Amino acid sequence: MRKKILSLALALALCLGLTIHAFAETWTADCGDGITVTTDSNGLVSYTGAGKLTADHVKYGIDIFGAGSYKVKAASIRVGQGLIMTDEFKELWNEQASYWELSISFNGSTAPAQPEQPEQPQQPAGTAAAPTNDKLEVNGNAADPTVYKINGSNYFKIRDVAALLNGTEKQFAVGYDGAKNAVTATTGQGYEKQPGDLAGAAKGGDQSANPSNDAIYVNGEKITAEVYKIDGSNYFKLRDLGKALDFYVGWSADRGVYIETDKPYSE
Repeated sequence: MRKKILSLALALALCLGLTIHAFAETWTADCGDGITVTTDSNGLVSYTGAGKLTADHVKYGIDIFGAGSYKVKAASIRVGQGLIMTDEFKELWNEQASYWELSISFNGSTAPAQPEQPEQPQQPAGTAAAPTNDKLEVNGNAADPTVYKINGSNYFKIRDVAALLNGTEKQFAVGYDGAKNAVTATTGQGYEKQPGDLAGAAKGGDQSANPSNDAIYVNGEKITAEVYKIDGSNYFKLRDLGKALDFYVGWSADRGVYIETDKPYSE
């Protein structure tokens, strides 16, 4: 997408008789809902307007960022007054930054990322989360999600699981409800794979994991699940997701952990 946008931008510049120095200016996109995103060649991405920033606003930002700041190795996301920066927005921007090998920071925001949310006491150093190469199969096919082992159990990103189950009987869509500070899953709907999904074993050694403040709702109903936040993303026990979304989770010595979507969840 970045290369396509860049090619179009270069072609337009040539048609207009502009020089490459024109790329030192800014680029602006209207998101169509009263929110505008602007980027420049220094890597600043600014959002202005009013409302909640969601995954759709990340896509607008990435599109024009790709055209205007393709050589930048760091991005600064600035959110203006009147906008709420949700976890969904931050999580997807972090995933995009990882995909494009960018360092990223969020600043200039006058609204908290989680408004009116009481802070949950956390252990100062967090709980150790160790990257693992434990095998996972989905309907007999090898899968490559990002998995951490915490207190002896494997934890998975819900977006990885959604990507793996897309197109099967147990497919589901993933979203974020900023009003409830909750991850949402809607069964029967397809999932569009995002950059950063199914990235394989995590690198960099052990990470710090803390209990997540985010709830999870499946088809509008709150469920009970043990969730940890690691590097900005929520990680769930696979069996908790299997139980909530009704897909079978098994284990055997030769196959490791496996999912079968033609069977219901079973203890």
